[in-house]
Amino acid sequence: MKPPPALSNLSLTLLVFVSCNILLLINNDSKPKLSEKTEAAFEPISFMAWRLSAIAMAYLSSMIYHGIHPSLENLLSRMHKSWKQTAITMVYIELINTASVSLLLMLSSAAKAAKGFASEAAVIAGAVYLISWLGPVLFVHSDAAYKISLIVSVEEEGCRGEKALERAGDLVKERKVVGYVLMLVTIMVEQAMSKMFRKGSAVSLAQLLAMFFTYFVYTSFYYECKKKSRVEGGKEL
Repeated sequence: MKPPPALSNLSLTLLVFVSCNILLLINNDSKPKLSEKTEAAFEPISFMAWRLSAIAMAYLSSMIYHGIHPSLENLLSRMHKSWKQTAITMVYIELINTASVSLLLMLSSAAKAAKGFASEAAVIAGAVYLISWLGPVLFVHSDAAYKISLIVSVEEEGCRGEKALERAGDLVKERKVVGYVLMLVTIMVEQAMSKMFRKGSAVSLAQLLAMFFTYFVYTSFYYECKKKSRVEGGKEL
């Protein structure tokens, strides 16, 4: 027997809030301390390098999954065929991320502006209700969906931007909780790797390995969901 939609959405919302709190604690503890000047100079370069690395890891994980030899020549050849649509999806994801962060900051400001426990609790309850009401689109704007949409752009011709994100949501719509669990596990692995190697080139290598692990997990999850979708489609026929 399936739970009512409202209860299901509320459960997903609470799961997201708990996961985010855990990840924020880990992230704050493991984040390296840099001077303001160093951080300001390094941030744009780091931002671009990290996004390009993410695209490369998405292609590399796809190659490994399909049993293609992971040589630089094969990687560049694969990227040359569809890098534009993958780049468009990445830009779209960043725009959605910016909008999501703005919404969270607005809710946070409203909670801080509320005076007294009762007012703050009312704001938090309202935020939970709002996100619960948006339950059907909640997964579409999670880190898991963003990464799966990037994989969709790698694997499916013509899927980019909003279309890739919608495709990711459609594939995983019956397995949202699994998607959230994978998101939590992969981000914790990434943070753990960063925490283990804090200095020198070792930290960059560790982060790349963790990123590859993340995209390989989501590539496998993408194909599992795709296979299940085909089976269910066959049953309906």
